[in-house]
Amino acid sequence: MHVLKDTAPIRIDKSFEMPSIPLVLTKILQVLDDDSASAKQLEELILHDPPLSARILKLSNSAFYSFRAEVKTISHAISLLGINLVKSLAIGVNLFDSFTMGMKSEATLLSRLWMHSFGTGLVAQEIWTRRSSKKDGEFAFMCGLLHDIGKVVFFKKDASRYRPLFTADKSQKDPDISHYEMDYFGMDHAGIGALLAKEWGLPPELASAIRYHHSPLDSNALLASVISLADMIAKVSEIGYDGDRKVDSAVTRIQSRVSMNAEECRRLMAFAVDKRKTVEGFFEITTKIG
Repeated sequence: MHVLKDTAPIRIDKSFEMPSIPLVLTKILQVLDDDSASAKQLEELILHDPPLSARILKLSNSAFYSFRAEVKTISHAISLLGINLVKSLAIGVNLFDSFTMGMKSEATLLSRLWMHSFGTGLVAQEIWTRRSSKKDGEFAFMCGLLHDIGKVVFFKKDASRYRPLFTADKSQKDPDISHYEMDYFGMDHAGIGALLAKEWGLPPELASAIRYHHSPLDSNALLASVISLADMIAKVSEIGYDGDRKVDSAVTRIQSRVSMNAEECRRLMAFAVDKRKTVEGFFEITTKIG
């Protein structure tokens, strides 16, 4: 793969300006850091952002959940989906909208990346819920949703030069996209994504999952392995596109780390393939809102 000919690399150092945290996201995190925070407080924050409200309602009424009656209000959505899942969706959607503002030429690429991230979140939630609790599964969804946020930072920093890295055809013999990011930026998307999460005050477990989703065996956190597997399953199932189709050569060891047998792996693949069209249809509708 040959890209970025005759271009000077951009190094990530102290002079690199990280994107500022969106105001709505700051308020959501402040509210949810408070153990006494209520669903009503989250509802009020979401209602102050009409495009965000519209997307939450669209998702609530999508084929993902198939509720019998139409979900017409944010309070109804929170009662059906749960405060933690709605929080994750609100954070993910708000970040996506904030980062893509003014990037019309990259809209299609970023939408495909967002689809992949959404699919990764769904698979991660499915894996983790079976191993822990519903609440922990919802947190795994947020980790999957944000695992590739570093790629969006690179798009925002230098879209004209990151685009070739993202779109270039990469054969199985080529290194993965992280290798080229290291060459050009001096840091890969996992590293910059983890730095962003820490700078914004996101949960340390989330920053760790982002940092190690391509090297989960280097981390003691089981969640990093879950996000890594979910990422690979979303790739193979072709849910969106994240700039790479390569599967980690350590996939068998990662599966063993989370005690995933062949039958569960097949079931998760079927789950992901089944969700692919729904994800694509959901994004077709929601990207027209706002």
